[in-house]
Amino acid sequence: MGDGTIAIVGAGIAGAAAARRLSDAGRRVVVIDKGRGPGGRMATRRGPDSLRFDHGAQYFTARDPRFAALVEDWTARGVAGAWGGEGRHVGVPGMSAPVGDLLDGIDLRCGRAVGRLAREGRGWRLAEADGTALAKDTAFSHVLLTCPSPQSLALLASADQHLPGVAEVRYAPCWTLMLAHDGPPLPDSSVREDRDPEAVLAWIARNDSKPGREDGSTLVAHASPSWSRANLECTADDVAERLVTALRDRIPVGEIRHRAAHRWRYAAVERAVGEPCLFAPETGLGFAGDGCLGPRVEFACLSGLALAERVLAEGA
Repeated sequence: MGDGTIAIVGAGIAGAAAARRLSDAGRRVVVIDKGRGPGGRMATRRGPDSLRFDHGAQYFTARDPRFAALVEDWTARGVAGAWGGEGRHVGVPGMSAPVGDLLDGIDLRCGRAVGRLAREGRGWRLAEADGTALAKDTAFSHVLLTCPSPQSLALLASADQHLPGVAEVRYAPCWTLMLAHDGPPLPDSSVREDRDPEAVLAWIARNDSKPGREDGSTLVAHASPSWSRANLECTADDVAERLVTALRDRIPVGEIRHRAAHRWRYAAVERAVGEPCLFAPETGLGFAGDGCLGPRVEFACLSGLALAERVLAEGA
């Protein structure tokens, strides 16, 4: 099938985990992502004056021994650190650091959006939506999709392919507010959570309280799924203004030095496949990510590892 090179679409934690396992087993891997850098929803946004915000996933926990071993290794090497008790860990100096660590030494091509898959013999060619070839000299033996299911479905449809279960995944959106201000830090905790489905804000955290972050009052607030869904198509400027107002109702906010909003259309899985991964050995197509096991960083990582093992088992 193809020339033996494996394409992984998506450079989040699932794609990175799959790439690391396959590369360590001696397989040739190319990871392609439309973003400016790796991380996916384990994202770190740079602002003015060296400001940084973890505007996607806020932390991760480790319950499975395989993921716990990874977290222990990252922590020992300064790639991750504990944050605020309750078994919470974060990437250092930003949430994307563990993903970058997994992808170290792997062929990573960012800023390229895969728009089409095309069968060529027993391999696969990849192209952007306008038909521009990606890795034009390579016919991939496998294409592993680790992007959200709506994007994966579009790629499968472009090649008239189907992976049962992908269409069943459902996501909640999330608007995120990133704010730097001259006010005091949160008075008694780094985190505020609100599980009221009617609340405007579901999460408020001091980004500067995380290990390896620069000093300064920086906050990240996530709007609730219901509010985010109702305001999904609003402009980022309008959302930022309204979320600042909601934030002031909850905590003291000083003079604002920077504010921005980011929309995550596919933020958190509401309905997962319920399987570690999906794989069709007859075509070499696979799907992994939090859409398989549920909305946790750990689950996404384990799903990527499971898909890599399915690919490797073909040659066992």
